[in-house]
Amino acid sequence: MALLSVTGLTVELQTSRGMVPAVRGVSFDLEKGGTLGVVGESGCGKSITALAIMGLLPDGARTTGRVDLDGTDLLTLDEAARCGIRGNRIAMIFQEPMTSLNPVHRIGRQIAEPLRLHRGLRGANARDEVLRLLDRVGLPDPARRINAYPHQMSGGQRQRVMIAMALSCAPDILLADEPTTALDVTIQGQILDLINELVDDTGMGLILISHDLGVIGETTENVAVMYGGTVVEQGATDRLFAKLAHPYSQGLFAAIPRLGEARRGPLPTIAGTVPELADFPPGCAFADRCAKATDVCWRLSPRMQRIGPAHRAACHHLADGQGKAMA
Repeated sequence: MALLSVTGLTVELQTSRGMVPAVRGVSFDLEKGGTLGVVGESGCGKSITALAIMGLLPDGARTTGRVDLDGTDLLTLDEAARCGIRGNRIAMIFQEPMTSLNPVHRIGRQIAEPLRLHRGLRGANARDEVLRLLDRVGLPDPARRINAYPHQMSGGQRQRVMIAMALSCAPDILLADEPTTALDVTIQGQILDLINELVDDTGMGLILISHDLGVIGETTENVAVMYGGTVVEQGATDRLFAKLAHPYSQGLFAAIPRLGEARRGPLPTIAGTVPELADFPPGCAFADRCAKATDVCWRLSPRMQRIGPAHRAACHHLADGQGKAMA
């Protein structure tokens, strides 16, 4: 049995236009020690999926489906039970540490909070563990930094603090939501190397959310491509990258600049933009931007189909090309 199994997850959010679906029937599994990448444009439902797993959705949100952790459906738990899991068995690194860390508390106190709540550590024991965690994530001079406020640290240092906080209770699953977006390229590489090292050392499962296909390719064993709040293609990373089946996946990869390749004009783009949540067509979410779309695409939502071993996609026109390899 998978460590985490998400089945038919649907999330509706309250908007000025009423309740609209932000996530629609998302399903995937994460094995113990496994790594899953979730990719797609902004507004495709990646972060909302992660927040639903964590139980951190906005007030008024409605969820259906199942999110099973070791056979327990997290969506059925009350808030007290969720608090016992959140930050303990499942932890999350948020996209922007400056808005995730409390600006009026020193970082040592913030890292110590989950240690106190979930592990009962206090005083000198908690401080020693905080220092160990800061050293583990590579923060220079942790004995001095433990008393710093978030604004006294660089973006990379704040992200290391967030990772230390997430690791404080040795979680079974780590959710990393665009953990390198606000960092320069050198620091991005350091943070990703650190996350990979920690996954290898601890055996925890990783769900990495990113718009960077290169990062996903180097970091995760499996990948789910999301568009319009639903998974349109998923499978083993090497197989999916070798044979892109869904038109949306093909468009994402075609837009990647390639080092050393002669430029023959502007990079290809996907026509249009991601619609508002209330404006997605009733059929395939990608229909209004897809060059292959026909009448059936607008009317009927496509079902997941098997492309090959450990590779599936949801498209009415898979038989037209059966996927193409990434150049």
